[in-house]
Amino acid sequence: MRYLGRYDVLAIAARVLRCDSDDVVRRSNLDAIDRVLDGVRLTGGLAESAGVLLAGLVRARPFGGANRVVAVAVVLQFVTLNRAELQLEPVADVDDLLDRIASDDAGYHEAAAFIRSRLEHHPVAAEDLQERLRVELVLDEEALTFDLVQDWWRGDPMYEQFSEPARHVIVLAQEEARSLDHVYVGTEHLLLGLITLGQGVASRVLADLGITAPAVRDLVVEIIGRGRSGAAAGTIPFTPRAKSTFEFAWGEARARGAEQVGPEHLLLGVLHDGDGVGGQIVTKLAESTDEVRRKLEERMNWRRRSEDLVAGMLAEDPANTWTTYGRRHHLLAELNAVLEENERLHEQVAALRDLLRRHNIDPDS
Repeated sequence: MRYLGRYDVLAIAARVLRCDSDDVVRRSNLDAIDRVLDGVRLTGGLAESAGVLLAGLVRARPFGGANRVVAVAVVLQFVTLNRAELQLEPVADVDDLLDRIASDDAGYHEAAAFIRSRLEHHPVAAEDLQERLRVELVLDEEALTFDLVQDWWRGDPMYEQFSEPARHVIVLAQEEARSLDHVYVGTEHLLLGLITLGQGVASRVLADLGITAPAVRDLVVEIIGRGRSGAAAGTIPFTPRAKSTFEFAWGEARARGAEQVGPEHLLLGVLHDGDGVGGQIVTKLAESTDEVRRKLEERMNWRRRSEDLVAGMLAEDPANTWTTYGRRHHLLAELNAVLEENERLHEQVAALRDLLRRHNIDPDS
């Protein structure tokens, strides 16, 4: 299921109301929009989700006088993004449903039943996915006109909290998209960026599980196909799923007390979105996303305990009053380098022991 976000809804409202982004933000009840969208994500099935979306927007009236028109437009966009079509004829039946929802004579169950009876699902082939993504990106580019989000990539507090390796992953993801002639950066490109980074917990976990860049690229081409040559010139926008991955990673970093978003948090974001192309590829190449997540959590926890130990020693020792904030970060960076080297040595030793066993040599003898 592909979901709309707050700014997707605002972009649709701006188009329907023929106003600029600042005006639609001032005229809209953002909290009401968020509550409706949260309810949609708790619902299963396209008709049910669309019913919750329609009933919620009609009742909450976040867009004032033209609320009903915007609500229908939002539902139509939601259905389209999920590879289906909603028939509105005869319009009188739609008006009757909206009247009953507004007067509390009908709820989301009735809205879902109405939508289900008029919903036409369209099977999608691999060659259709590029066009579907272009539909998403048209909407996403309009969402980027909002002052609240247009600068997130450069200067937004969330991006400023990305570590250098995490920023490098994003740059590598853009390069992967260009190499495939794709006009967007999606979760599949982020996965490739994490692999080609070649260092850190996330890259190491993927490598240990045999998830390699060539294998991922082959599946990307199989699932989506290559783009038109030269189509990826200039700035490449992020898909809504990719930006949701960034937001999830940011939330994971804060929840875990991390000072910055690292590649490991980005990988957690890719794994969280199992319906995204990146998540689907991980599922194909690994036993399960849960297994990947478990191994990643183990490595992250081990790394965090080591860092906490050093940080605690620096904080508790009165003799270390000279240790400034910058010096602490420098020492932790040195610790990370040592831990990285230790992990590499561990892996080399494990590979050597495995090689000896395959040759009937006891590595402990």
